[in-house]
Amino acid sequence: MMRNRHKLYRRGPDVKQFCESRSSGANAFFWHVRQDHKFSIGIDLGTTNCAMSYVALDSPEAQSEVFPIPQWESPDRLAESTTLPSFLYLPTDAEAAQLSATRQSSDAAWLCGRFARRRAGETPGRVAHSAKSWLGHHAVDRTAAFLPWGSEEIPHDRKISPIRASALLLNYLRGAWDSRFPESPFDSQEITITVPASFDAVAQRLTLDAAAEAGFPKSVRLLEEPQAAFYRWLEAHADPAALWSQLPENGGNVLVIDIGGGTSDFSLFEVSRQSGSPLPAIRRVAVSDHLLLGGDNIDLAIAHTMEPRFAGKGETLHGSQWQDLVARCRDLKELCLATDGDPAEEFPVSLPGRGSNLFAQTLSARMARSEILSILLDGFYPECPADARPVEAEAALKEWGLPYAADSAVTRYLANFLRDLPPADALLFNGGSLYPAALRSRIQRQIGEWQNSQPHVLENPEPDLAVARGAAKFGSILHHRSARIQAGAPRSIYLEVHQGGKPSLVCILPRGAEPEVEFQITHPGLELRLNRPVRFQTYYSTRHDKDKAGALVPLKPGDFHKLPPLQTTARLADPTAADRLPVHLTAMLTELGLLHLECVSADPAIDQVWPLAFNLRADEISVLTETAPGIPEETLTTAKQRIVSQFSAHLDPADPLTAARLLKSLETILGSPKNEWNLMLIRSLWTTLKRCIPCRANSVEHEEALLILAGFLLRPGFGAELDPARIDDLWTLHTLGLAHPGKQIQLQQHILWRRLSGGLDRQRQQSLIDSELPKLRQQKSPPAELIRLAGSLERIDPATKTELIDLFLAKSATAAYAAPYFVSLGLLLNRTPLYAGSEAVVTPDLVVRAFEALQDLDWKATPDLAELFLRAARVTDHRTHDLPRTLRQEIARKLEASGIPPFKISRIEQFIPLERADQANLYGESLPPGLLLA
Repeated sequence: MMRNRHKLYRRGPDVKQFCESRSSGANAFFWHVRQDHKFSIGIDLGTTNCAMSYVALDSPEAQSEVFPIPQWESPDRLAESTTLPSFLYLPTDAEAAQLSATRQSSDAAWLCGRFARRRAGETPGRVAHSAKSWLGHHAVDRTAAFLPWGSEEIPHDRKISPIRASALLLNYLRGAWDSRFPESPFDSQEITITVPASFDAVAQRLTLDAAAEAGFPKSVRLLEEPQAAFYRWLEAHADPAALWSQLPENGGNVLVIDIGGGTSDFSLFEVSRQSGSPLPAIRRVAVSDHLLLGGDNIDLAIAHTMEPRFAGKGETLHGSQWQDLVARCRDLKELCLATDGDPAEEFPVSLPGRGSNLFAQTLSARMARSEILSILLDGFYPECPADARPVEAEAALKEWGLPYAADSAVTRYLANFLRDLPPADALLFNGGSLYPAALRSRIQRQIGEWQNSQPHVLENPEPDLAVARGAAKFGSILHHRSARIQAGAPRSIYLEVHQGGKPSLVCILPRGAEPEVEFQITHPGLELRLNRPVRFQTYYSTRHDKDKAGALVPLKPGDFHKLPPLQTTARLADPTAADRLPVHLTAMLTELGLLHLECVSADPAIDQVWPLAFNLRADEISVLTETAPGIPEETLTTAKQRIVSQFSAHLDPADPLTAARLLKSLETILGSPKNEWNLMLIRSLWTTLKRCIPCRANSVEHEEALLILAGFLLRPGFGAELDPARIDDLWTLHTLGLAHPGKQIQLQQHILWRRLSGGLDRQRQQSLIDSELPKLRQQKSPPAELIRLAGSLERIDPATKTELIDLFLAKSATAAYAAPYFVSLGLLLNRTPLYAGSEAVVTPDLVVRAFEALQDLDWKATPDLAELFLRAARVTDHRTHDLPRTLRQEIARKLEASGIPPFKISRIEQFIPLERADQANLYGESLPPGLLLA
């Protein structure tokens, strides 16, 4: 069942084309538009380059114009260009001083554009790039500041998040517009930002978040890039005769192939004649899956080919040298592909030598044009049959931490996309990666061979500007309520439901669903878990285009792609209510193209709705055991009263206060051992314990028991709803200081913060370690728990981590009991942090330093040493994190001689993904499924 939330606009006297026929269904509905806007602005927020265009809204026939973007060429020279390179450079202090007098904006420390792009080839560690690719990467927290990825030149507190990087680019464009058109402020115009058609609901949401951070008005809309490119082509062929001269006489299918710096995007459009109009009706038929494959991959492939010429056969470059090589290969590719030339022509590449010596030897190598073309044609656009499928493999380029496509062959992905689709009658190429004519010719020839008919190529003279111009024209079309491309949801969305303990999927949004059309999904027996945090795993598919809303389908690997989970806690005020409630679901695309999903009570006596929201923080492991609370209210009240009575009373020799005795009495009251208490129960007990914090002043025993119990009830410091607020409450213990600051209480304080370290943000972790560093530096034998606490603080700044590593290496050499140092070093040097993001990983040279200091010890007699290097040498498939292969081999031999099982050693010999289930086991079980089907 579906309901339409659109309001139809009446036909205005100035509207030439307004499609109300069934064949153009989507064209009858429009986003709300304001009539006081003067311009429609289109922004192509690209991986490699941004562009901006605009259309005057005084006439439906007005053509798009490219906005020339002013930007820095050098610290003392401004210039204009039709594109803005999507690179952000953090100037040195000297450069910042030089720029301060003439800089257009003081809003941010970062420079974007051509100067930043040039600096990427000179000081890559100070340049953030590929922010758009990060927005689609669900395995990281896109709000965390870790760009430039793997940089050792910029302190952590000056790095930026992918959202912030995107916002800085958008804000720069906003400022450039306002400088040129102060009488027509940016915020008062129609604004459209383009995204890949393959961007899912989460990546779209993050793009809008970046726009909001950049100060864009709430009315900003999103448009798929292939659609925008097609709109630009239609604009250039506005005359019906010119348009139909390029299309099949009776209509057909147009395939848009958009390959830019970060992604490859394919969309198929059906074009047909419509009765009574010279203009065609256009419907988007299909879009491809998200594919992180574009110009960045080519840069990396060229760099991998050149690497042995610098590092030697079988060896690798690390750190800044590798970043330098990739940046120079990007320049090399663009230089080579800019013009045709002799295949034997060679291009030189130079890298600075390692070390601080000003006269360190410069490394040089050469690459022929024929090699670059071979990488491009044979590696990325190889000839293949129509039934070719992408190669599935664990190994893929993962530079900069991004999960690039496992198969580099664009043609195989294209063949897989076209499977079961109607033949393409015409091709529209777009994107900077398709500038070389040889690439376009090969793709055209391949498609012709696959379908036994040669498609016609539609001319696109501006593949780097077409998307921005098309987006601007799209806003004009909406403003004038003209006919537009019929294009609903590009993929079907599914929600996981559990039936008899097994998962299946229910379709909540069918492919092609129109904005503001609400779908109601009702199934007898569909139930929602109540009064506990639960998860709702979502999936999407571009293949299942026949599924209707409400259809139940089996979960087949390969057919569906995971989205981040949705989360909620459905609460009922009635404590006697059952733990489940019959519900139905409502889903729709908003006007902005975003997914809106709700659980609605199906019980007539309960009128409640629970909206579902994506969890966008990949580093938050939600934890909860499967054990239901099952605790009567009066029993829970008795347990809470026991806590209050123990802490409010003075010491009783007959009933002394200790955490162990109190926990034992609570086990008796609740009727279950503490290891079976679920997250909801222990967090509810914390609510009572929090009120007892002032009682810690009563005695040393009171304070000790409170610290121990707080660590138990709040562990691991995150994962439950409202945990940040709970940590805020507990943090008063640090700000107020200990009531009884003796060794016994200091020990428990160290244990408390170690247990809850995952719930402490960077500032709080840094505050903790800053207050304890004097002890670690000056005391000959610091407390073991303080040493372990230092190792658990994954979010502290890199300089502090480096100091701790050096300090612990030195102290472990003379310590009578070195195990705490080894445990802490294993955490500080860990390649796969327990709760922080990959930006928390220290550089490999620190692991080298540790191995040199500890290799002569007896690892067999010291198990903590073996565990240290199992963590510190694990392969992550991230070049900036992984140790040199020769060192890993040496560590593996030491571990093997120490009796470590082969399955553990394999983690430092090859890449074995760290499953989220493995990480969750450090803290507890994952959230139970929220929807059940009886």
